[in-house]
Order: sequence, then C-alpha cells, then structure tokens
Amino acid sequence: MQVHTVSQLYIYPIKSLGGIAVQESMALPRGFQYDRRWMLVDGEGKFLTQRENAELARFACQLDEGQLVITHDAEDLRIDLEENKAEAIEVEVWSDRLQAYGVRKEISEWFSDHLKTPARLVRMTEASLRSKQLKVAPHKIELSFADGYPYLILGDASMQALNSRLDQALPMDRFRANIIVTTTEAHEEDTWQDAFQLGRAQLKVIKPCARCQVTTIDQETGVKGIEPLKSLATYRQWDNKIWFGANAICAQEGIVKVGDRAVIT
Repeated sequence: MQVHTVSQLYIYPIKSLGGIAVQESMALPRGFQYDRRWMLVDGEGKFLTQRENAELARFACQLDEGQLVITHDAEDLRIDLEENKAEAIEVEVWSDRLQAYGVRKEISEWFSDHLKTPARLVRMTEASLRSKQLKVAPHKIELSFADGYPYLILGDASMQALNSRLDQALPMDRFRANIIVTTTEAHEEDTWQDAFQLGRAQLKVIKPCARCQVTTIDQETGVKGIEPLKSLATYRQWDNKIWFGANAICAQEGIVKVGDRAVIT
C-alpha cells in the first residue's frame, strides 16, 4: 500500500478558461462540482478552445458567494451559478452532440467583445446528457464538457522529472490537472488502475493522458511556445501520442480536500 497526499485541487468551470485553486470539492461522476459545466461555442454550436484561440487562457475565474466571476483585462463579469435560460441549444464537443442551455445575451456579448469573435456561453444541466463508453468497468460514464474524462491527476514527481529536462521550469498550470498528488516516482500515477481512496471519494485511473498543444500555451499571457511537448516527445511518446498525467473516473462520490491522503493499493 502506498500513501500520498493531495497537495492542490483545481476546477475549470468554463472549458478552456482559467482554473480555480480550491481547498475542497465534491467528486461527482461528471467531475468535480462546477468543473467544466460551462462552455463557449461559436455560431454553429461548436466548442471553442485554446487550441484555436489562445486568448481564452487569459480569462481568469473565481467563485464568490454563489457567482462565477470572470476577469479579463481588468474587467469583471458575474454569472449566477444556477443561471440558464429554458431554451435548449444543440452543441458539439468533439464527436458528441448534446443539449445545453444558454445564458443571458449580455453575457455572451461580453465574451464576444473580449475575444473579438462571436461566442455564446452555454451551461450544462442535469438534462444535458453526455456519456462515454469504456473498455473496463463500469463500461459507461457521464461526462461534463471535458475533452474525454472527468478527472486529470498529476503526480508532482512527474512534473519535477519534466522540469529537470527543461532550460526553464514550467508551472503546473500548463497541464490543467484537477488533482496534484505528492509522489515519489515519476509517472507512477499511470499505474493506479484499481479504485483508490482519495479523501471520502474513490477514483480509478483509466489511462495516461494524451497531451496536445494547449500545454505549450502560457496560461497567464496566452503566448504559445514549443515546450513542454518538444522535451516530452523524447521520453513520453508512444502510439504517435505524447503522454503526461493520468485520466481518471469517480468510482464513489465524496468530498476531496487539500491534505487528504491518497491511498493506493
């Protein structure tokens, strides 16, 4: 049995926008509470991400007394956490199409103005059905607007091993993980494929996480570079993909807190 510690927790309420460091969060089948439950889409309902518009990285998010606060260029926008219009909108996330719900017109206009391109903010509710088939039990899971899995786990030893290869160390936020865990061996999180206890929740790693060009975007400035993909390709590339961190699902709901033990059997 191995015992590790949760050192950081993050949620990303609006897909591809800035994350929020939290001290605790409720682990649910779709991901942490409020994690990737909102998304910006274009006029055709297709999701917007940093891959096409790196400026999204510069939108900071905070939770404040029942509201989601978005900041960009010193301007704030406040959105009630439960706000949505009854009108259903068909949206697209990769190959999935599902129903989401719009918010007030003024909110979408604010994003459009700051992004300098038409954008509409939509929210996922319990009526928004998106699922994913797995090759292992439970074989089918619910998903938020996340790319492919509800949780991303990263061991700090993996980050240290990467930074030891770089001329300039990179921060954790390049990888947009939900859970940072203290580890002793680089990439050991890849192997946690039995359900393991994390605070009051249980999680299960499904596979290592394939990484894309978003990891090369400075999450404060929105400027693209070549690292860390250039260096990761020298030791973490197989099957024509680059792998870093681990995708996980929720096997049992529960509160997870910074400082909780992660008990790996």
